[in-house]
Amino acid sequence: MVGKHWAENKKKYLLSIVAFIGLTFVWYVFVMLVDDSNPLAAGLQQVTFLFSLFLVGPFYASQFFRELSSGPKAINYLMVPASALEKLLCSLFYVIVIFFIVFVAAFYLVDAISVMIANLIHPSYNYGNVKANVINVFRSNEMPKDVTFYFLLMFFTIQSAALLGSVYFVQYSYIKTAITIALLCLVVALLEYYLTNRLLPPGNFYEGRGTYLFYGRDGSNKVVELPHAIMNVLFILFKYAFPPILWLTTYFRLKEKEV
Repeated sequence: MVGKHWAENKKKYLLSIVAFIGLTFVWYVFVMLVDDSNPLAAGLQQVTFLFSLFLVGPFYASQFFRELSSGPKAINYLMVPASALEKLLCSLFYVIVIFFIVFVAAFYLVDAISVMIANLIHPSYNYGNVKANVINVFRSNEMPKDVTFYFLLMFFTIQSAALLGSVYFVQYSYIKTAITIALLCLVVALLEYYLTNRLLPPGNFYEGRGTYLFYGRDGSNKVVELPHAIMNVLFILFKYAFPPILWLTTYFRLKEKEV
């Protein structure tokens, strides 16, 4: 499955990598032309990396099972002598592993060349004491390490959701998946607001979501706290459970289509 997918899509993938490198380089050149002071600052490099990752990654994932949107192509794909599990593992290999590695490598290639050019020709680096540097996007001083880690967890969750959307939605899977994710986030936010402000007694969360401070009518406040073991389990599930759940759902959806 891995070899077959590469043989059928290698030309498109290579052109896409070249296009991404070209567009990112054009963006850096544009910033260098309009910004007279430190155009390739660490913050800009970090934002460029994260914005591109969240834009390009889900789009690629939402196109992985595009054969299922067309009748003849869908029949040919479903007739491939491979199980739903093999197809899922192939998709995860390309969408989660290969994409992330290639994306990071392509970004750093453009970033290193742009920083070198900026240090050679840009006035703010040529005549000043400041020099542009290639940053570590995973440990940038512009953003705490924990925040970057959570951004990556969020990316893999959205990437997995986009992969599931490519199986669920026949047409315009990228747009439909984005709308679905936005609506789900809105529903969760509204539920949290309703639960906090309508159902719970007057008070506020205290030292995290597992602790709630109740305002007593006589001026005495009370604190209710979930056991730490339960909070730790819930926290781990909230951080790591979403991608596997989405992968499992994708597997069963593929299995339904094979049947």
